[in-house]
Amino acid sequence: MKVAPEKDPIGQALIEYLKTNKESTIHVDTNLTEDESIPTSYFFRSYDEMPKSEQVALDLSKGKILDLGAGSGVHSLHLQQNGLDVHPIDISELSVDVMKQKGLNNVRLKDYRAISNEKYDTILLLMNGIGMVQKIKNIPQFLQQVKGLLNNGGQVLLDSTDILYMFEDEEDGSYLIDLNGGYYGEMIYFVSYKDIKGEPFDWFYIDYGLLSDYAKAEGFNCEMIVSEDEGHYLAKLTI
Repeated sequence: MKVAPEKDPIGQALIEYLKTNKESTIHVDTNLTEDESIPTSYFFRSYDEMPKSEQVALDLSKGKILDLGAGSGVHSLHLQQNGLDVHPIDISELSVDVMKQKGLNNVRLKDYRAISNEKYDTILLLMNGIGMVQKIKNIPQFLQQVKGLLNNGGQVLLDSTDILYMFEDEEDGSYLIDLNGGYYGEMIYFVSYKDIKGEPFDWFYIDYGLLSDYAKAEGFNCEMIVSEDEGHYLAKLTI
């Protein structure tokens, strides 16, 4: 499902920043957290400004690379500038326009679910790209599709965060989780930019243990490559 420009606050913010180079903020609310403001320049950061997990993922990327949910193309651009064969896709018309204006090759307006009869050596899902699967229950189907897109010896590089710390009781260290409410990492996002409001969408963060269980059940080897503060990690899946 593609995102139309009038319902795309992130895409509008990216286009405006590309044209003006003036800092602004994207506002993010969820059903679990209060308002967070993200500077638009964050989507145009250099390799040196990226967290370690992203840097390592880019360093490990090889062969023909599929960048899922590429956004502004910040990762793809680094790879292309270093001579790698990268293929960024996104469902945002405006994001695709931004990537093309930045000089990225092989850019496509495409939903990952519509990809078939293609093979890659590396598939990237950075900035918690696994969240585009929307619900934990959709992971097995997603992993089976990804497996079909990998060459022999191929890899999936993805980062996410165990957000269990958000539910910790400061007084006794226990965790306040509704056991009847589904997986604690699932949430609903509400994103806006200036007067542009996007449609609410499902998203999730997944702890490494659960990711590893799903990956192994679908025939992948799963390895934690980087572990950072507050539960953030980079994982590598291979077959």
